[in-house]
Parts: sequence; structure tokens; C-alpha cells
Amino acid sequence: MRRNKIISLAAAGVVVVALVVGGVFLALRGGDGGDKEEPKKAAAPTALAEDVPTEVVPGEPETASPEPVAPEVTMTPPDPVAIAKAKETPVPVPENVDGCDHAYGATICVPWEFPREVKTQAQKCEYLKVRGFTRLEVPGRDRHGLDPDKNKIACDN
Repeated sequence: MRRNKIISLAAAGVVVVALVVGGVFLALRGGDGGDKEEPKKAAAPTALAEDVPTEVVPGEPETASPEPVAPEVTMTPPDPVAIAKAKETPVPVPENVDGCDHAYGATICVPWEFPREVKTQAQKCEYLKVRGFTRLEVPGRDRHGLDPDKNKIACDN
């Protein structure tokens, strides 16, 4: 029941606003719309063209207002060499941007922190193996000590 009252009050408010706006529109228009005279034209802006006559005066030559000119836009085609170079350049990713240690690869998510019970290098390697990491390269720093023989392959011993 209370919801219906709120909806009714909101609808009444919309109607009141519409009536007020309509009344203001009619007042600015000059009546109820019954007269059929020509609509009044807006006055030309004077700040932009003060020296240009806006009305045609009999006996004087007509001068047209200057037409606005759009600036010329020139488009240069993209450089294919620069595009190829940009595609080859890797985007640096911070190591811990999303809770992953990206020092082991930008697309590899080695956890930044292992669970508390996973402490030793062997436990960490087993943890990763269970989660599908079969060959894990170490292109960056080895923060977790997963590559003790420093051959750039983690958990290979």
C-alpha cells in the first residue's frame, strides 16, 4: 500500500512539472498558440560579427556573412614498421599486479605468496605441479627459490 502512495506522489510530481514547463513555454512563445503570425527569428549574434550588416538595406549592396571555414585535417597513413615494432615490444607488467609473481613470466600466475603450510622449495614445486605447472621457466628473478641450480627452469630437479 505504501509503495502505491509513493508511485502516486511521483506521478503527480511529474504532471505538475510538465504543466509548469508547458506554461513557461507558452508564456515565452507569446500566448496560447492561437495567433498565426510568423515565428520570430533569433537575433544574430553581435559579438562575433559587429561590423557585418545583418539586415538588407534598400539601395545598398548585399554583403553576405562570412562562412565559417573548417580547418583542414590531414591524415597520415600508419607506418607499418612502427606498428610491427610496437607489436613485438612487450608491455612491462609489475610482478605483483594481481597477486601473481609475474617474474616467472607475464602470462604465468605463480602465487605471490604460497599458503603457510607450503614452506620448502619441494613443497612449492609440488604445489605448482598439482595446479598444472609442468615446465616453469625463470626469465626474471627467482623470488621463491624455485630454481636452485640456476638453469632458468624452476622445479626441474
